Amino acid sequence: MTSEKYYEKAEIYYINRQYEKALSCFKKSYDLKKTNDCLNYIGCCYLELNNYISAINIFSKLNKNSPGWERPIFNLGRVYLKTENFKKALSYFQKAIFLNPDNSDTYYYLGVYYDKIEEYERAKTYYEKSLVIDNKQSETHLNLGMCYFRLNDYENALKEFNLAYDYDNNCTDAIKNQGLVFLSMKDYNDALEKFLFMSEVEPDDIENMLDIAFCYYRINNLENAHEWINRIMKIDANNEEANKLLKAIIRRSSV
Repeated sequence: MTSEKYYEKAEIYYINRQYEKALSCFKKSYDLKKTNDCLNYIGCCYLELNNYISAINIFSKLNKNSPGWERPIFNLGRVYLKTENFKKALSYFQKAIFLNPDNSDTYYYLGVYYDKIEEYERAKTYYEKSLVIDNKQSETHLNLGMCYFRLNDYENALKEFNLAYDYDNNCTDAIKNQGLVFLSMKDYNDALEKFLFMSEVEPDDIENMLDIAFCYYRINNLENAHEWINRIMKIDANNEEANKLLKAIIRRSSV
C-alpha cells in the first residue's frame, strides 16, 4: 500500500475517533513518506489517546522542523490545556495567533481555554472570531451557545444551538442544550419537545428521563410524569431525584 493510501485510511479512522487504528496507519504512511502533515496527525492521535509525553515530543519536533507553522504550536497548547497547565496553554495559543491570525482553529481553542477558566465573555469573543473566519463549525456554534446560556442570553443561545445542529445533524448535544435553555425559561412544552427527541437518541439517559418527567409534572400531565418516573425506577430504583419527584406527583394527584 502507498503512503497516500495509508494516509487516506488513517484520516477515516481519525474522523471516526478510532485513534489507535488511525495512529497505526499514519505511522505506516510516515514511514513511506515523511511529511509534516502526517507527523502532526500522529501527535494528534497521541493527544487523543492521552499519551501526552509522546504528543509533546511530536509537536516540539514539528515546531523545530517548521518554526513558522502555527498548527504544531497550537496543538502544544491543546496538550497543556488538556493537562490543565493553563499558563503554558495560553502562551502557545497566543504564539500561534501571532504566526497566523487567520486560523479559525486557534481562536476556537482560545475560546475553549477561556471556557475552562470560566471567563465566558472572553470565550464568547474568541468563538465569534473563529466563526468570522469559518462560520460552518458546528462545535464552535455549540460552545458559543453554551457561553450565551451561561451568560443568561437565552435568545442567542438558542440561535447558536440551531446553527450547531443545522451544520451537523449528529450534534444532538445542541438539541439537549436547547431543552435546557427552554427549561431555564420555564417554557416546559418546548423543553419537553427537545427532551423527547433526545429520548429517541439516548433512551436510557436517566437525566434526560428526569427532565421529561419534570416537564410533564410542570404542565400538570401527571399520568405521563408518573410513567417516565416508572421507567427510571426500572433502571435505578434508588434514584434520589426520581423518588423526590414521584412524591411530588403523588401529592399533587391526591389534591
